[in-house]
Amino acid sequence: MKNIQKTIRKTVVALGILLLFVACENHLEDLYDNPNAVTTIDDAALFTNAVRSLFIGTSDNASSHFAGQHAHYYVAGSTWRAPDQYGDGFDGDYNSIFNGLYGGTIRHIEEVLELTTAEGTSNKVRNAMAHIIAVLGYAKITDAFGDVPYTEGGKGKSQNIVQPKYDTQESIYKDLILRLTNSITILKTADPTMGYPNSDPIFNNDLSKWIRFANSVRLRLAMRLRYVDPGLSEATVNQCLSQPLMETTAHDAFMIETEGTGNAWFTRRTGFPSVKVSNTLIDQLQGTEDPRLAVFVSTNGNGDYSGMVNGLTDQAFGSSDFANRSDMGLPLASPDSKLYVITAAEVWLLRAEAALAYDNDPVSANTLYRKGIETSMNQWEVAAPEITTFLASPAATLAGNNDEEQIGVQMWLALTPNFFEGWSHIRRTGYPMIPIRTTDNLSKGATNGIMPHRFNYSSFELGSNTTNATEAINRQGANKIDTPVWWDKN
Repeated sequence: MKNIQKTIRKTVVALGILLLFVACENHLEDLYDNPNAVTTIDDAALFTNAVRSLFIGTSDNASSHFAGQHAHYYVAGSTWRAPDQYGDGFDGDYNSIFNGLYGGTIRHIEEVLELTTAEGTSNKVRNAMAHIIAVLGYAKITDAFGDVPYTEGGKGKSQNIVQPKYDTQESIYKDLILRLTNSITILKTADPTMGYPNSDPIFNNDLSKWIRFANSVRLRLAMRLRYVDPGLSEATVNQCLSQPLMETTAHDAFMIETEGTGNAWFTRRTGFPSVKVSNTLIDQLQGTEDPRLAVFVSTNGNGDYSGMVNGLTDQAFGSSDFANRSDMGLPLASPDSKLYVITAAEVWLLRAEAALAYDNDPVSANTLYRKGIETSMNQWEVAAPEITTFLASPAATLAGNNDEEQIGVQMWLALTPNFFEGWSHIRRTGYPMIPIRTTDNLSKGATNGIMPHRFNYSSFELGSNTTNATEAINRQGANKIDTPVWWDKN
């Protein structure tokens, strides 16, 4: 009996100690709780980060190391010159580009899309704006690689999808256009207070500009389909022309990077690796007495415009006097230079091309073409008399025999400094013509002298997502830089 009583007393004491411990622990947890701690994610901050990442991406590795050289805007020095030689073996770069695109804009905007459709935080206006940014993020990565994870892309965190399937570029493009169409419909009748009044770094929550923005991006994507799906392309173009589009520089989608050293092209002009302007660009501007020459290009030490030849072999490069060639112009490569995603000038030129392709209307095409040139020059604050003089020159009027090429070359100029889009434009249209490299002083690289058409899936991706990446390669073509993506028919 005594033993039973003793056991009961021990149990009561133990329970008392346990309850006291739990109470103390709960009290400690209360003390450790930070009353100012963030307990919910602010979709406005995520949205701003996604937008900022999108604009900074116009000067990222994909653009500065690869696209700008492939598109013959410039030549980089040192080891960064290898892509200009159409070389391959950039597995680490391809992997960082792939992961950077998914880990930046796409990751942030996927979180915004999830929050703006979740119970308690649902917001159709914010969701529509987020879809527009998502479209631009996914468009860039599919234009870079071809087939990529899309329906399951960017959802590793929210849905724990670590081996996402790859979607065809055709299905991605069709869905991107649909997303933009739906966003435009929502924003037409939207209450601006439901948007991002204090977190929109592009248009300061002006929804009328967002509608023009979305519709202009839709026009770009529609024209990207011109040679691969002309029916969908024309139908979408007509739909775009019935809605407001970007028309003036006040509608341009740009951002000024204010952190660190600012615009990354500033470091390319003043630091490592240095970048020198291509003679392809300089020759085009000089040959037509284009006043944007002084905007896009700086003079060398002798006060001249002196460009670099793209694709030189190592031996030829050694005697090229690279250091004394022209740098990028200050308007492009200053710390506070604007980063552009899409501009009114591009839109006018897309409309000019569409007028030729789908309306067979050279008169309207010429009017739109001239408007595109004028708008581009206004974008760079070219003096009015210089604009007037250029518009009176033969280069500013469609000649009737090479209209497609004229429009294509002016588009290539107007896309400056969005060099990745310039590369995509050449792949789609073939303009300006980048000749196949045949001479001994030019490197033929891994493509036998043909401009590269895509980035490769990295060995890391092939190893970590083998089944899905292999399926994409079997469907799309060899995992090589001269394998064209779906819409690339020129």
